[in-house]
Amino acid sequence: MISAHPVGLTERQQAILERLERSGRVSVAELSRELGVSEVTTRKDLQELEERSLLKRVYGGAVAAHRSKYNLSLGDKVGHLALNKQRIAEAALALIHDGDTLILDAGSTTLALARLLPGRRRGLTIITNALPILAELSSAEGFELISLGGLVRSHSLAMIGPQTVANLRALHADRAFLGATGVTLRGGLSTPNLIEAETKAAMVAAAESCAALVDHSKVGSSSLAPFAPWEALDVFVTDAPLPRDLSEHLRACGVRVICAEPAGAL
Repeated sequence: MISAHPVGLTERQQAILERLERSGRVSVAELSRELGVSEVTTRKDLQELEERSLLKRVYGGAVAAHRSKYNLSLGDKVGHLALNKQRIAEAALALIHDGDTLILDAGSTTLALARLLPGRRRGLTIITNALPILAELSSAEGFELISLGGLVRSHSLAMIGPQTVANLRALHADRAFLGATGVTLRGGLSTPNLIEAETKAAMVAAAESCAALVDHSKVGSSSLAPFAPWEALDVFVTDAPLPRDLSEHLRACGVRVICAEPAGAL
């Protein structure tokens, strides 16, 4: 499995980044109390993280180095580019066959895909770490749902962590559909949360075929934790043409690109 942790970070520094991802700002005093270390040690950690461009120090603490390390909440995402995500979901639906076993990642675009499945596909087994998808499909007839369990991340309503990863390692799926916050030529797919990245990487490893469902606003942005290089992907579904260099790189990696532009798009 691909490591989601930047090389060389201590557990304490990882904890600082996760706290920063949750709250958007951290203070030296609070971190020192929570981590049980001196303020001198905390300031040294913040300095080292700033040197790696993982945060920006401010008076009394630190904030994000840039917004790409953070993520909208699921509630905000659902309404953001809703039509575009619907078109992406419709294109992804064509990749699914009756009787498939699927892994559906947490996220607003995969939720849009889940909403299309009842009545349009039959006999599916759906493995997911997303509480909204479980709720959406709980009353759908003819589907078998498998909840991955784990720690619920309130920000995304995703179940993540060691238990989730362990459960994924015991399963196999025909297709996995994943979201991403960051998409770059050199970094592949990434997400702001280190633990969530480990879970996504385990989804990639558990599936025969992997598709990323990503709207154009993510392309060109890099997030903290990479979870899939392009070589691990089979299909990339988006809502706008990709930059030429990225498109050519995906073609060279054998990734099929599907562009589902909304009606009326220029």
